[in-house]
Amino acid sequence: MMKLSSRLTHKVLSVLKKKQTAGVYIFSGLFKTFVQAFCGFVVLRWLKPEDLGLWQSFTVFVGYIQILTLGTTSGLARELPFRMGKGEEEKGIDFLKTTGYFTTTLSLVLMFTVVMCSLALYFTGRLSLDNALMFCLAFSTGALTIQTNFLGATYRSSRSFNTLSKIQFYNTFLCIALLPFVYFFKIWGYVTYQVLLSFFLYWGFYQFRPYKVKYRFNKILTKELIQVGFPIYFWTYILNMTRSIPRLILVLFGNSLLVGLYSPAGSINAAMLNLPNYINKYLYPRMSFMFGKTASEEMVIEYVLKVAKILFLVMLLCVLIIVFSIPHLFVLYFPKYEAGSLAAQISVFAGLFYCISQMFANTLFVIKKTKFFKYLILFKCFLILFFCFILSFFVENLLIVISIGSVCTEFINCFVFYIVLKKSVVHGRNY
Repeated sequence: MMKLSSRLTHKVLSVLKKKQTAGVYIFSGLFKTFVQAFCGFVVLRWLKPEDLGLWQSFTVFVGYIQILTLGTTSGLARELPFRMGKGEEEKGIDFLKTTGYFTTTLSLVLMFTVVMCSLALYFTGRLSLDNALMFCLAFSTGALTIQTNFLGATYRSSRSFNTLSKIQFYNTFLCIALLPFVYFFKIWGYVTYQVLLSFFLYWGFYQFRPYKVKYRFNKILTKELIQVGFPIYFWTYILNMTRSIPRLILVLFGNSLLVGLYSPAGSINAAMLNLPNYINKYLYPRMSFMFGKTASEEMVIEYVLKVAKILFLVMLLCVLIIVFSIPHLFVLYFPKYEAGSLAAQISVFAGLFYCISQMFANTLFVIKKTKFFKYLILFKCFLILFFCFILSFFVENLLIVISIGSVCTEFINCFVFYIVLKKSVVHGRNY
């Protein structure tokens, strides 16, 4: 009896510890997001728009170099916890070593190439010294981010997430502590600010990395990582891109004023999605570990559906609060955008359904049901165009048309994901 009681107590404490870990990690992420947004508004008061625009004209292209990883980091994020759960720890570490070698080599080659290109552009007179230096720093930071993302994918256990939370808190503190650089040195202080934040984030990930192993190249494992990871990377990227279709419709069939009036809706949705994004980041390795350990699609999907129900209720409460707050906030703080307040209220519901469908999408990646995605994305693109076309006959305001169209599209998209998850258990097909 005492032994049973001891086991029960240990199990309860273990569950509470895991929930505490998840809570601290999610809070650290949300706190970091809030501080970064606050610092962003502060920086805008100190910098000239033309100076900030010059730096951002280089950084806007930096995100695209992530495709050069060929999805190896995404593959590791799925395979490492999966192999650990399956009891193939050595295979998981081999994947880690291979990814580390590939991304480290890629980062170094990119940095060397960027430096050479910067010098060539400067000495041939194509770029001024300032522009060449900005080009070099922007793309070198992007190359370093490849390494940061790889190291981030190795933080998969509850203990690792505790460490990750501390790193995020430290990085948040640096966001504030480094602000004087911007105040005293203006745009070059801001460039330094961005570079230092990227470097210290990488340093934190590297210094406290959970697996301190020597990287080595393995052709077979590299190919396997690409086969697993590239579809995940590619379809996630394309799926996220579909969210920009409403804005594209405004650009093509509206005008710059409508695009501007719709921007608060996009910003509110982006801020609201931070909570589910961090939850998904925490759950993804746990789902992979569970699938590796049990080889049961049904168990993983039941777990996800249970979490999705709780997340939906929490997000619905957040949405209702935001919806009722928007009119007052727009009148008080954004009177110039008041004409877009109704569109923002409607669009928030699109974010609600999107966050749930994103969780379902991650589940399909875990159980390797990726063939379905090309059909889903085409269907989603068709839906948003179809709804906007039909609604345009009944509603004159284009902002309202795309807002309602987005909500209808995301709702059906979420429902389709749910059906696919259910059918994958019943039929075991690779959709």
